[in-house]
Amino acid sequence: MNAREWLAGDAAMPDLVVLGAPIARASITPVESWSTPPAFRAALERFPTWDAERYVDLEELRVKDLGDVEGDREDADARAAHERIQEAAYTAARTAEHVVVVGGDNSLTRPALLGMMSARPGAWALLTIDAHHDCRPATDGSRNGTPVRELIEAGLPGERVAQIGIHPLGNTREHADWARAQGIHIVSLHAVQRDGMDAVIASSVAQLVAHGADRVYVDFDIDVVDRAFAPACPASLPGGMQPDDLLRAAFLLGADPHVVAADLCEVDANADVNAMTVRLMVATFLKFCSGLVTRAHNRSHP
Repeated sequence: MNAREWLAGDAAMPDLVVLGAPIARASITPVESWSTPPAFRAALERFPTWDAERYVDLEELRVKDLGDVEGDREDADARAAHERIQEAAYTAARTAEHVVVVGGDNSLTRPALLGMMSARPGAWALLTIDAHHDCRPATDGSRNGTPVRELIEAGLPGERVAQIGIHPLGNTREHADWARAQGIHIVSLHAVQRDGMDAVIASSVAQLVAHGADRVYVDFDIDVVDRAFAPACPASLPGGMQPDDLLRAAFLLGADPHVVAADLCEVDANADVNAMTVRLMVATFLKFCSGLVTRAHNRSHP
């Protein structure tokens, strides 16, 4: 079975639901990221459900594709689409233990997380795999550069935000200073290269838990990856994260019992080269799912 057939299985009692968020209006750089959710589903056909490295089959994970939220192509801005994403994320979080939202631009992170927080109240945390802090002021409304700041201003404690892979040339000084002032746990790209992803994930999740988090939402911004491997990400940069590190992070976070939801964003499938960025996005999703299966195995065989 290939991964596209698996996702189309429509499980009655899913462990994981997938929701598409085809939005682009909130992107600072004009993009067509509304094209990505269907391209993502099509690219699943290129992958099996078997993870030979972990010796697990994703078919063990019951999945349901909830389809796409109505996008924003016909709208003047992303506000109505953001409301639809928040409502759909609320429903998704009430449907299954785990949720993955496939974007679309990074502005989806705010409504998706808020919807899930409403559906399942508790001490939530946000962990981003991203080259950028995404803490611009929302003076022009919600954009793909504002979700972290908006979530903190909406009440998410800064100490319950961790950011991994911050690029040395990816942010202004004022945004970096603001992030530090909020108590965000920041892991630079250099620290990932120096310490290794296993240590970085372990320490970051431990920091969030130490500040009271019992549920973690992960934002996989694919532009964290070196631009050579992510040409369809408008803000990807030279010298970014290596794909192997992103895939390792996805597996480790899927396997961590604190992680309940994730999104994948900032890919414009219509700007891709030989589908390489979309396939990296799919591989990230599948590695996250492999982590979920491994987590279930660990629960069964402590």
